[in-house]
Amino acid sequence: MSTESKIENSQRGILAIGRTWRSAEKLRLLFAPNLTHIYTLDYTNPLTPDNEVQAHDAVLIDVESPSILNDCLALIKKLRTSPTELSIIVAINFRAPQTKIECYLAGADHCINVPNDQDEKARLISELLETPEWQSATKLTLDQTCLHLYNDEFKLDLAYQEMKALDALINAEGNILHHDSMAESMGLNIKLYDSRVLEKSISRLRNKIKKHFGINIIHSVRGYGYRLLRGVVSVKQANFHS
Repeated sequence: MSTESKIENSQRGILAIGRTWRSAEKLRLLFAPNLTHIYTLDYTNPLTPDNEVQAHDAVLIDVESPSILNDCLALIKKLRTSPTELSIIVAINFRAPQTKIECYLAGADHCINVPNDQDEKARLISELLETPEWQSATKLTLDQTCLHLYNDEFKLDLAYQEMKALDALINAEGNILHHDSMAESMGLNIKLYDSRVLEKSISRLRNKIKKHFGINIIHSVRGYGYRLLRGVVSVKQANFHS
């Protein structure tokens, strides 16, 4: 483990994982006075020598026990009402699949299970920060009328069921849907559908999008369903006067 990716805690509770992490004392004071493991992330990431340095902001919330979960959920919801678009990472220190679901529904962007070992925790969070899904700059638009997903460079044709699945995820609370809700959005009979058919359909859609745009925007949520990366896909507004 390199020293650059090791978690370091100072007396002020500053967390460093190869970045500059600053303690979110104001957030604790305003929104969650009983929590002590909340941090903001503020760092610069030069993409190329020719590009302007871009700043990214995020919040990491450590959920170390079920006893503070409700306070953490309240904080996530409060942050989501802010006009500032923060990326919210939740690090969960105990095994409870329902906790991830609740955090996603509240508005979290990424939820990961972390161990007590600080080096391993640093490695897992560092891996997340290296993925294309972290602070994705990809912006896609869903055209429901023409049945395609596009950006400035590429256009991907979709089947009607695939369009309906994406539309349902975009409009779902926290961009997360239960298996049955996803199946229903695709026109499947939720009392009779084969879960393997749904899984295969979503896997095919996920792979198509990743092949064209280089990013996995649909993620499985174990024991629940699927989620869409928040803020990546928007719906094209129909212009009936054109």
